Amino acid sequence: MKAGYDVIVVGAGPTGLMLASELKLQGASVAVIERRAHGTSSESRAPGINARTMEILGMRGLAEDFKALGKPLEAVLFSGLMMMPKKWDDLWPDALILPQHQTEKLLREYAEKLGVIFHWSTELIDFYQDENEVKVHVKKDNEVQQLNALYLAGCDGGRSKVREICGASFTGEDPQSHWIVADVELKNPPAENQRFGRNSRIGTYQVSSVEEGWFRVSLMKIQPPLDQRAKVTLEELRQAMLEGIGTDFGLVSARWMSRFTDSFRQVSQYRFQRILLLGDAAHTHSPIGGQGLNLGIQDAVNLGWKLAWSAKGLADEKLLDTFNEERHPVGALVLKMAKAQTALIKPNPQIEALRSVVGDLLISPESTLKISRILSGLGIQYSFGAGLHPLVGQRMPDVELVVNGIPTSLYALMHSGKGIVLNLNDDISFSVPEIYKKQVETIRAVSHISTINNQWKLSAVGEVPVVSQLLIRPDGFVAWTNADETTGPENILESWLSNIK
Repeated sequence: MKAGYDVIVVGAGPTGLMLASELKLQGASVAVIERRAHGTSSESRAPGINARTMEILGMRGLAEDFKALGKPLEAVLFSGLMMMPKKWDDLWPDALILPQHQTEKLLREYAEKLGVIFHWSTELIDFYQDENEVKVHVKKDNEVQQLNALYLAGCDGGRSKVREICGASFTGEDPQSHWIVADVELKNPPAENQRFGRNSRIGTYQVSSVEEGWFRVSLMKIQPPLDQRAKVTLEELRQAMLEGIGTDFGLVSARWMSRFTDSFRQVSQYRFQRILLLGDAAHTHSPIGGQGLNLGIQDAVNLGWKLAWSAKGLADEKLLDTFNEERHPVGALVLKMAKAQTALIKPNPQIEALRSVVGDLLISPESTLKISRILSGLGIQYSFGAGLHPLVGQRMPDVELVVNGIPTSLYALMHSGKGIVLNLNDDISFSVPEIYKKQVETIRAVSHISTINNQWKLSAVGEVPVVSQLLIRPDGFVAWTNADETTGPENILESWLSNIK
């Protein structure tokens, strides 16, 4: 019996919206169930979009819409210490500051345009899986209904119901401190509409303009909350500002208030047969550095094409297993970096001395670029094909090309979500085998990549030997170059799409 959907996505936050869109782009039937009546509204929440996520948005034709609403950010912050990678790498792409409710609005509109089905005000109750499908029980308007799918994706946040039902081990560390965060109206806002600082009472605080008439306040509290689920009150926020900053800037009201802890947890695996966990459902950490939203979106883009191809019967389990193999180590590294940043931001005379030493180290180009690659997501290198060419396993930056005499860019060619065999050599004719053309296309182009001494200069990668052919996955990572003379792109495609007859 065929299931009702190829995939049901639980959760309509940025991770779920991105995954649903990626699945639909690949031709999968997908539905999103969300317990809220709508998505995030009028809340800044996670406002930082890092450079790699901006590249992903560029790959799908969304970057310009985001840039039109957001504020560009050239810096990369490590525990509040500013690094400027563009100083050493002039091709380094910018990050963006944009309130989460605007990010979700743009992603939701994109998903709706693609035809993703949404079930709002629908709560997950339970699910059961067998070797053929997943039976999902949901409640809407006090009525329990059943939806069926081949796969279920848990994108339902740090308190994930999907993770709970799976019985997934979510091990890690209990909170030692927490942050109070809010969007507020202020009678007497700080000069230049922002104030950042540190002191011995709370460590770091921030007050900055987030939208017209609204300021984002973030204060660290050096003890864990008595009750992590207790709602922040306006009076609690006011007292925290008075104690930590010395003023409440004439606090009038708040449209959103919350608390985030420095608990660090990660599931032991991201896949449970037909159930996949990603985003905060798979890993939680302190909010410092703004990694959560980006890690979730990048999880989604890694999984989307693999899950769609598996659901459509094109790929076997080995391809789907690479989601855990590739993304679990990335999540673990993000948690490690978040722990280091959290420790370094706390108020303590010894930590202040350490911050000064680390700040001096981060001035050097080697340190700036190494740490920035990790925090920006630009430095991820998956382990497949290691050693064949420096680009294999890394993301391919956006580069200028000419196709059929028309100037364009690599990311402009990736809006359809297909993989690409990029042929930059007029003397070599190659075409993707016919059976793979719905998933991957061959593009012959003239390269305008900056080249010196037969070396390409690429953002956040540096100099690498020039190649004339590349196989680029739908998520933008290089899977093969013609530097590997022992195999060809058709062999990689055969291993991915092993069920195509």
